Amino acid sequence: MKMAFDRTKAASLTESVVQTLLGKILSGDLRAGDWLPTERELAEQLGVSRSSVHLAVLELAGKGFLETVPRRGTVVCDYRKHPTPDSLPLLMSYGAVELEQALFSDMMETRLLLETESARLACDNIYENTFREMQQLLEDLQQPQADVAGILYGFHYRLVQASGNSIYSMIFRGFEPVLRSLITLHYRVQADDLPESVRHHQALLDAIGSKDRDSAARIAREIILHGISAIETQYDWAEEKQ
Repeated sequence: MKMAFDRTKAASLTESVVQTLLGKILSGDLRAGDWLPTERELAEQLGVSRSSVHLAVLELAGKGFLETVPRRGTVVCDYRKHPTPDSLPLLMSYGAVELEQALFSDMMETRLLLETESARLACDNIYENTFREMQQLLEDLQQPQADVAGILYGFHYRLVQASGNSIYSMIFRGFEPVLRSLITLHYRVQADDLPESVRHHQALLDAIGSKDRDSAARIAREIILHGISAIETQYDWAEEKQ
């Protein structure tokens, strides 16, 4: 089946082509082993110059998502099995929610590990001002027209910061674009979840304040698992699993 691409309208043409191709790969529309159309064909489909396509292909090849094979063309690589040092930073900058099942599962598993451990560590390491900031965010979340994605991302970022592990914070911060998009998706499809979510987040904060490591980790896990369940309903592959 021939892959179709929409014409691009972004100002930065090379970056737009990078994001278009990356989106096709991360969503699973293009899979490892698939061959791209020629650069000339891609340029025509996207409405950009061939040089913009060429530069985008070079960038994605350098970051482990594509490979240019002499006299054959450009093929999609298995970036999950054979990443380069630059694969993760590009993935972390991806702000859309069109993700293939395996990638979504890997992201959520990483988040579960990161945040449940952070919740445990926060019981011993959280600063008073961070605790107050998290409490204020929960109060802000209950206001009309609240920025739900921004507030909840901020709450969970502070949770990871409270672990005292700077690498955890860097990793979580890097995933901000995609996490914000996923949080937005969750509360767009299940807006009624918000009051219960506030209660669960308050319970998490209370457990941290009480230095109850097991309860904090358990509640953090329950919050994330509920979010995963809500988001999965919007993916085509979730319907295929049923």
